Formats: sequence, structure tokens, C-alpha cells
Amino acid sequence: MTKQNSLELDFSWKDGESGEYFKALSLPTLPWAAPFLPLLGWPNALLEQPSIWESIYTQAFIEHETRYRMRDWTGTHGERGELVRQVIVKALPLLAQQMGRNVAIDLEKWVRFHFFCLEAKRAMREWERTLRIAYFSPNSRKYQRKIPPPAVLVPILPLIAEMVALDRRTEIGDALKRVAPPPPYEQIPYEYMEHCYEATMLSGVIDRSLTLKALQTIASRLNDTERSEVVTWAEAQALIMYRDGKPENLCGDKYLQVELPCFDVPSLLNFSTVDESA
Repeated sequence: MTKQNSLELDFSWKDGESGEYFKALSLPTLPWAAPFLPLLGWPNALLEQPSIWESIYTQAFIEHETRYRMRDWTGTHGERGELVRQVIVKALPLLAQQMGRNVAIDLEKWVRFHFFCLEAKRAMREWERTLRIAYFSPNSRKYQRKIPPPAVLVPILPLIAEMVALDRRTEIGDALKRVAPPPPYEQIPYEYMEHCYEATMLSGVIDRSLTLKALQTIASRLNDTERSEVVTWAEAQALIMYRDGKPENLCGDKYLQVELPCFDVPSLLNFSTVDESA
């Protein structure tokens, strides 16, 4: 079994990355994205009361825009990323204050996992493709490359079919395109795109969230030995199914867990001056 190492955060507070972080936090507040919230793997507490984060984010957005216009921020490099950091370091503790520290940490982990953990992105893509092969029928032209899934996985396959099915992913993607607005003027780098950049971000989050949910469903029904059987099958299957298959991207059983490992850096809550208990 793979040692459960921490997740590596591929992030620094540079302008581009900090902007992506801030935009990621905005996704659950977009009115047109509301129907897709249950698919994002968002913390359950926030799903039940999305208006709480919407209020906090709106406040943070207004502060960011106001201070940016006035160039009211200080930092080691004096970059816009420092302003974003200051705003987020204030927003997350406000969430902890209203909904509890665990909820704020879960939201932070959600952003880190989906946008700033390259290993996780690769792992979710490899697991998605590999698990989908388990459903290939004899009529598939690639059926001869299918390795029968282990017996312990077979009864779980009907439970995760909707989570990994390509048709379902396509259906969700089409629905997203129907409601996503075109790129606004400030997203000129993406003017060749039919839809706003947030739609692309949401699409990636939904794909990864559904795959992660499938892995957590499998993990919750198996013991360590059985999970090892699934990993052995997945690595063998990934190796022979696709020309670009990379079994190492599965990361063993690291992501085949009910709970994800923690990240290798402390939470931003540790650097806050906001009194979460107030």
C-alpha cells in the first residue's frame, strides 16, 4: 500500500495564481452556477447555507476592488497578489467565525485540491479513465484491452456508474455551456472562448469532484487489502489501455481514501488576526 503522504501545494502568491485563487472562491457565488453546486464537492455545510459564503465573498470582493483602485496594499513584492492574500486571510476566518473552523478549512482544502495540486489533477484524470474501462461491453472496439475488475470492485460498480460515465459528463458539460455567459471584457486573454473562464474552471472541478466521489465510495466499502486489489488492477489496466496511460499518475491508493491527506503547508487561518470565536 502507498504511504499516505501529504498533498503538495503548487502555489505562490504571485499575481496570476492569487487571481485564480480569488476567482475559485467566487464560483459558488455565481447565480448561473447555482444548479451545479451539488456537483462541486463543496463542503456540505456551505451547500446547505450558500448565502453565508456569498455574503463573505461579496464583502471581500468589494474590499479588493476598492483597495486595488487606491493601490492600498503592502507586501514584500508590492504585487497585486499580496492584496488578494490579505483579503482572503481575512475572509476565511470570517467563515470560521460563522460556521466553524472545520468548514473554513474544508473550503480552503477544496480550492487547493482542485486548482493548486498538480498531482491530484493528474490522479483524478487517470482514475477517471481507468474506472470507466470497467464498464466496457463486449461490443466496444477496445474490449480486448479490458482487464476484468477484481471481484471486490464488481458490486460497487453500479453505485459509481453515474459518477464516471462519459455520457453523464457530456450531459453536465452541455448544461453548463447553455447557462454560462460569454467572457467579459476583462477576460480579453480568453476572448477566443465562447464562454467565460469561470465556466472552464467549473467544468474541471465537476470532473475531478465526481471522480473523487467515486473513489471515496469505493474506499468506504473496502478494507486495506481489498483496496490494494483495486489499485493493482487499476495500475495494470492503465498501463495497457491507452498509449498515454501512466499508472504512476494513479498514485497508488493515496486518493483511494474516504478522507484526503492534508496539504504540506499550514492553513491560512493560522495567519489570521481575526478572532474566530468572537
